[in-house]
Amino acid sequence: MSKHVLAPGRGAGNQRPQASAAPTTQSHATNSVLAVQSTHFVAPHFPFQPLPPPLGKPPFRFDLSQLLHPDEVNKIAQTKLVFHTVGDTGDERGKEMDFVAAMMTEDYDNSPEGEAPAFYYHLGDVVYFAGDVNDYGENFYETYAEYPALIVSIPGNHDCQPDDPQDGPVDPNKKPLDGWVQNFMSNDPTKLGSLKTTSSRTQMDLPNVYWTFTTPLATVIGLFSNVGETEAELHQDQIDWFKGELKAADANKALIVAIHHPPFSGDTEHAGSTVAEKVLFESFAATSRYPHLILSGHVHNYQRFTVKQTDNTGSIDIPCVVAGAGGYSKLGKLHKVKGKYPVAPLQLTDTLKLEKYDQDNFGFLRLEVSKQQIAGTYFSARYDETVTAPKPAATDKFTIDLKRRSVK
Repeated sequence: MSKHVLAPGRGAGNQRPQASAAPTTQSHATNSVLAVQSTHFVAPHFPFQPLPPPLGKPPFRFDLSQLLHPDEVNKIAQTKLVFHTVGDTGDERGKEMDFVAAMMTEDYDNSPEGEAPAFYYHLGDVVYFAGDVNDYGENFYETYAEYPALIVSIPGNHDCQPDDPQDGPVDPNKKPLDGWVQNFMSNDPTKLGSLKTTSSRTQMDLPNVYWTFTTPLATVIGLFSNVGETEAELHQDQIDWFKGELKAADANKALIVAIHHPPFSGDTEHAGSTVAEKVLFESFAATSRYPHLILSGHVHNYQRFTVKQTDNTGSIDIPCVVAGAGGYSKLGKLHKVKGKYPVAPLQLTDTLKLEKYDQDNFGFLRLEVSKQQIAGTYFSARYDETVTAPKPAATDKFTIDLKRRSVK
């Protein structure tokens, strides 16, 4: 039986940050017709936050068998892996997070036999605005009290944000990531996450704030991009680890990379991170391992880009998906092009294309991974506080051919 009872670094602050480093390769966003990255440096509101000690040992891997019964894992290996993913959820100012959780629960419950999601991979910013331990009960455990699947996560910038005097009293005992660590890097994964809610969800024992999720059909490498509001910041120890995990990933499985800060975003509030693009694509080039899919949150809407890249086999497509409309109460809008919101699909540069976006609705992404492909469906609906059982529409669908490295 799973020890997760549910019904269903380093990077010390004195190291040189990577945020100010100039890219050594041409950005895919250069001369884009839509602004998808910051055009000027913005000083971070908070300095780099030191990472907590890992719970596990390097190389910080966590296998699906640590969540599910062996019979369930074996069945997935013979059929397909299904999971949910979205980020930016626990905003106590509204009930949008509960709205999305209800949609995800409905999708789980209505899944065909054997195709229910195996887990929910959270893309960061679990609890706003500073990841407070005391807010997890109401804004995480209660929100997902009816959601059947287990939840894993990478942290977002707000999960490690210090208390801000502009937002109210500062807790002198607060440490970076203390709420996320208590609930996702717990020493006791059989412990209930909250005694103040109706949730039977237990804490999770992930090995580190950056970690690799191994499954029978996919490897998901999760990075931690720290506290910056505008730019990601990853230090050399994590970059070295990332390159090692790219090399080690099983070439016969789908390879997915998750990072909270997206490399590309046409949003007016949260642009894409030049540092995220630099770290990702320079690591891919250095290891000759390019992922089939990149997942990010941070931006409070949905956007899907395709990067055209050349590897040792020829031209390949890499979808970069931003899925951050998971519950933050204010959705983000894209920049306008010639006075109007862009019409997708839109070719941005020779190697970058905006395929689809949804800036008006809240939603989540459902991914189905087989030995041949990754099929993605983005479900979304306009928020209505009077609706308890929302009926989302499939506002985007895409398929990644794992062998041909093409997207349609």
